[in-house]
Amino acid sequence: MNNKLINTILQETENGYDRMAEKLSGTRNFFWPDLAFIGEHISEGARVLDFGCGNGRLLEILRDKKPEYYGVDVSQKLIDLAKVRYPEFSRNFTKISGQASLPFPDDFFNNIVSIAVFHHFPDKKFRSDMARELYRVTRPGGEVIVTAWNLWQPRYRRYIWKNMVRKVFLFSRLDFGDCEIPFRNNAGEIFRRFHHAYTLNELAGLFSQAGFRIEAAKVVNDKNLVVIARK
Repeated sequence: MNNKLINTILQETENGYDRMAEKLSGTRNFFWPDLAFIGEHISEGARVLDFGCGNGRLLEILRDKKPEYYGVDVSQKLIDLAKVRYPEFSRNFTKISGQASLPFPDDFFNNIVSIAVFHHFPDKKFRSDMARELYRVTRPGGEVIVTAWNLWQPRYRRYIWKNMVRKVFLFSRLDFGDCEIPFRNNAGEIFRRFHHAYTLNELAGLFSQAGFRIEAAKVVNDKNLVVIARK
């Protein structure tokens, strides 16, 4: 993809999440039980980055550990909802751009958690740049946990095949392995979200190539691809 298309897709994603922030937050009042094991990886008082924090619900499984928590997201409306929901951390919720540049120094975080974010990044090089940026801000010995949707399950597979067919006939702006999945907000508006359909090996390889040492790569409940890696 060229840079213009990459930036267009990133901006569409940001705008779309602003439009559906209230519905998204309403469907994510609680942390997903399938991923609750993430809390076991966070030590007491750890400095944690919630990369793509949404409404901040990761804090539901971290509060007792009294973390030095930072949440970032491209959606200003989700950041605003997070600040209301978790006022004690309001100063540490930050709206960021969609670019591969984070407002933190090198080697800053003990842990980085990124849930259902990386599948929204277009272009192989851009995804690589973003993984390297997470590596930059992770402390030596620190750990990242990254999840992406398993889009090869039956309910989503048709969107991938549809884009493949369109790509063959030169009707798609997306790459092979990409797709757009519709989402309806509370006002009835439909937003087509960009997704990249990772395989588990591809997701693990992305972070291995960024410099991380892969500790685990697994599919959880057939819904989520999970990679756990250490700097």
